[in-house]
Amino acid sequence: MTANPSAVWVGPARVRPSRLAAEFYRQEYTDLEDQLDRSGHRLVVLGKLGRLFTGPFGSKLPASLYDTPNGVPLLRVQNIGDIFLNETDIARIPLEVHEDIHRSKLKPGDLALAKAGRLGALSKIPAHIQECNITQHIVGVKVRADKVRGSYLAAFFLSRFGSFQLKRQGIGTVIKYLGIEETRAAKVAVPDRRIQDYIGAKVELAELCRARSGSLRAEAIGHFDALLRTSKFGPGADLTNVVNARALTGRLTGEFYLPRYFALEAHLAGLGVPVQPLRSLLRSDITRSSTPERDEAAPIPCILTSDIDPQEIRWRNPSLRITKSVHDRHGGRLAARDVVYTSVGPPVGEAAVVLPQFLPMAVGGDVSILRHGDGLHPGFLALYLNSVFGQMQNDRYSRGIRQRRVYPEDIGAFLIPVFGAKDQAYVGERIVRHQVLNELAVDLVNEAKADVEALIEGTLDVQAILSGKVKAPTADDIPELTEDGA
Repeated sequence: MTANPSAVWVGPARVRPSRLAAEFYRQEYTDLEDQLDRSGHRLVVLGKLGRLFTGPFGSKLPASLYDTPNGVPLLRVQNIGDIFLNETDIARIPLEVHEDIHRSKLKPGDLALAKAGRLGALSKIPAHIQECNITQHIVGVKVRADKVRGSYLAAFFLSRFGSFQLKRQGIGTVIKYLGIEETRAAKVAVPDRRIQDYIGAKVELAELCRARSGSLRAEAIGHFDALLRTSKFGPGADLTNVVNARALTGRLTGEFYLPRYFALEAHLAGLGVPVQPLRSLLRSDITRSSTPERDEAAPIPCILTSDIDPQEIRWRNPSLRITKSVHDRHGGRLAARDVVYTSVGPPVGEAAVVLPQFLPMAVGGDVSILRHGDGLHPGFLALYLNSVFGQMQNDRYSRGIRQRRVYPEDIGAFLIPVFGAKDQAYVGERIVRHQVLNELAVDLVNEAKADVEALIEGTLDVQAILSGKVKAPTADDIPELTEDGA
């Protein structure tokens, strides 16, 4: 028996004959609907603000077409995020197929909404994707610019007043599906154009931050690959080797002595710069502590392996939260510009730099802390560990079958080429700025969502915006966007 059963009384006038499921009338949903209806702002259904459509059925777009080199991007549900597309796993289809299904084309500024699974997820097509297409599990929206500013519309549907309408319409038990007609019927608060511009400008500045972040990362990787001669590195896949007895160490497993690892050592030695074990370039021993007790109500994030991706830390919604007293006595406390490294996983061997705005923050027992010395830039170190050269050394030293782990003493044995301060700074500062701009982009999107919610709740200072006393931030307000910041 449920200790606190949830129940809501719904008058006959509010009952929709087509939706008789109790889930549709959850208190949270009815309260948000009431608040939206009472907001005093003009409400327009989405279908009148743009043209909505879905991609073709699978029979017209089989998965066998998804791996076309240099093809047209095809968006799937896993590519849809909060404003920004996830482009790491993007499919590509032949141009002729894209042209054949032209009715579901999307261009920069159009919106893509998840129609299955992750209801409420929405992305705005970025400027660098000139054209793309969508599967049947996505709703595309071509916004009518004369009716509403597209960036404001995106922020509205990411706010709780927009996203609840998409989530409540989901049908299904295991996987929720959203009908396109229900999506067309979603209500949008359409305020004065100047309010739309104020909120939409934050979304567009977030997109600019994200685009510049990607450029900085590409510049860093380009210079890094030139320094490490990555294109010249081909370690091979032989699974047998004859090893000179003098090359043996305390590790007597055959995998440790595979030819590719000796090829890696030879490649690093041929770069023309000193090659040192990582431990000699750190100012303190590699730290790996324990995982403290969870406290959901506590304010301080404690990140685990699952919270770290290459050059990214998901600190806003961490796996654990801890109290200040636990943080202050915990051995896994972090400092600005530490490098965190996933040492138990999967995934194992992913690194990111700790930014000052993350603090206070700590790590659990599956994450190692690397504190760089004067001759090693933290951004360069993070990129090196995430590169093929770092990953191969992680593969070599990690242990375990089902769960892989690499110990601090083994991480300290990783070989790293020591380039000059100028080259390291070129790469490292771009990686740090890449992370900073990604964080700023998320903050700006969150601000835009909060503005929409304040607008509906009546707490946004509308008069100050209309009079020009309050203005949206611009690129001039973000030093990291300037070229001389690196």
